Amino acid sequence: MLRGRRSIAARTASAVAGAAVVAMALSACGPQVEARVVPGSSVDVAWEGELTAASAASVPAATAGNRDVAALTRAAFATVGADGELREDPSFGTATVVSEAPFTVRYDLADGVRWSDGVPIDAADLALAWAASSNALSTPDLDLAALRGEDGRLDLPEDAVWFDVADPGGLVHAVEAPVRDDWGRAIDVAFAQPVPDWREALEVAVPAHVLGQQVLGIADPMEAKQRVLDAIDRADPLALAPIAEAWSAGLPISAADPASGALVASGPYRLEQLRDGRVELVANDRYVGAQLPQIERLVLHDVADDAAALQGLVSGALDVAAVQPADGDRTTIRDLERDDATLIAGATGLRWELALRADRAPLRSAEARRSLLQSIDRQALVEAALGERAEEADRVDALLFRPGTRVYEYALEDAGLPQAFGGAEPEAAAAERDRLGIPAGTEVCVRYDRSDAFAAAALPAMAAQAAEAGWQVRDCGVDDLAAGLAEDDWHAVLRVVAAPADAEAVADRWRGGGITGAGSPAREALLDEALSTADPDALEQTLLEVETSLVADALALPIAEPIRLTVSAAGLQGVAPRPAPASLTWNAWEWSLESATPAP
Repeated sequence: MLRGRRSIAARTASAVAGAAVVAMALSACGPQVEARVVPGSSVDVAWEGELTAASAASVPAATAGNRDVAALTRAAFATVGADGELREDPSFGTATVVSEAPFTVRYDLADGVRWSDGVPIDAADLALAWAASSNALSTPDLDLAALRGEDGRLDLPEDAVWFDVADPGGLVHAVEAPVRDDWGRAIDVAFAQPVPDWREALEVAVPAHVLGQQVLGIADPMEAKQRVLDAIDRADPLALAPIAEAWSAGLPISAADPASGALVASGPYRLEQLRDGRVELVANDRYVGAQLPQIERLVLHDVADDAAALQGLVSGALDVAAVQPADGDRTTIRDLERDDATLIAGATGLRWELALRADRAPLRSAEARRSLLQSIDRQALVEAALGERAEEADRVDALLFRPGTRVYEYALEDAGLPQAFGGAEPEAAAAERDRLGIPAGTEVCVRYDRSDAFAAAALPAMAAQAAEAGWQVRDCGVDDLAAGLAEDDWHAVLRVVAAPADAEAVADRWRGGGITGAGSPAREALLDEALSTADPDALEQTLLEVETSLVADALALPIAEPIRLTVSAAGLQGVAPRPAPASLTWNAWEWSLESATPAP
């Protein structure tokens, strides 16, 4: 519970004093920021996950729990905020384009940045980050699919080099060795083409000195760091293979050895303890960046479900949780509000979406697909599926962008999805079907996951709506959606999808029409352009054109987005929801206690 106060039911706040924390404009902050940690302050957070590795950058370690903790314990050149905007952090370092041909970015660390064990973060850490994410020094022509075991890990030949990166991003195009300034703690990375994510592409996820100590058995951290750097400079497979293998393991963490050197941090918090399903983080006293926290200790509790989280909030055992309340939880929520808890409804970043196949009759033409989509009343589907809880879902009017972001509003204007498919128009839809010569009663087989309560309840309502326009929707629900989609007898799928996080995610989903099979040379060119665009304004415009083409081709219809309720105890400020897959603790360094006084 909040240290220094009674339970939520007692409606008392923490006994510390000062001004509320507001979100910092990182671009205006340098590393010399007055310390703000309130001694003894502590917040208990409901958390669903498990901490198994200190790095979340590799495929085996890229779990939700590891990502949550890494976001709090690793500093970065830039991250994406809740509003979808990039937040640069010059208190850690700057990323600057220094050449357009070839496209070259200088990653330059700020003065004084160091790991929590006191070792400076320097060009060796940057070089390791480049070698890992680019895989430029790796063994060519590895058959990774054949080498990957059922547990997801790679079983490589002894001298093979491969950094098993979860999200390599634009650094896959940076295959030339960077120019390094060891004294200035910077590297210049040349890319084969401009990339949209160049500001955040170089992720300093693993400390070079810790890796050297563990792999090479060298006690001195600076010597260990230099040996890692030498292996990268020589591109020696025998020296690099064990380094890459250890990097790919993600620096495993065990409750039996919580003080491992793998736990060193570069961000506002460091891991102190891991025990009994709890992850305890404390403010990193060697952190000099702009994301200085006020809460001294965060305790992440592994909570089984939403019911347990709500009970923890009521009892005062928990201070923060994100839940999707059930019908029977209304009294509990009301009591939390009366006890001055803060409740904020926020999107999850997921949405139910109906996608149509364009590679088989009767939906091969955009006109036919438009007729079907025009017969659907999305709000009626939500009400049919959720009943009185329909208010717990927000309508979504864009395929590529999240509601609440600036570019989402542009998409409404440019692509016009609400105008095209804003509500059921059965007469217009039927007239279009007739004009195309498609007989009334033509069947459309809709796949969905029977375990998805929303989809299962929405389908009968969809069938009734489509019937008014002369379409016959057939229930093609399956127990295994992936297996069902691998079959070839369906025409549409109603499923949950994630809003694309970046240009790469857009391209991954819509290349070749994606699941819809609707290839478009013009759209392929736009996707290529998006992946080779470094200017954020130009990238935004290109993605808006992709959105417009998808709406014009009537390939998919977003239905609604479920929302989650973020609850924070009385006296705790700054907690804000963020769409999945980001953690509830995504901005924990901005949290503050009411009437808080930072340490002198």
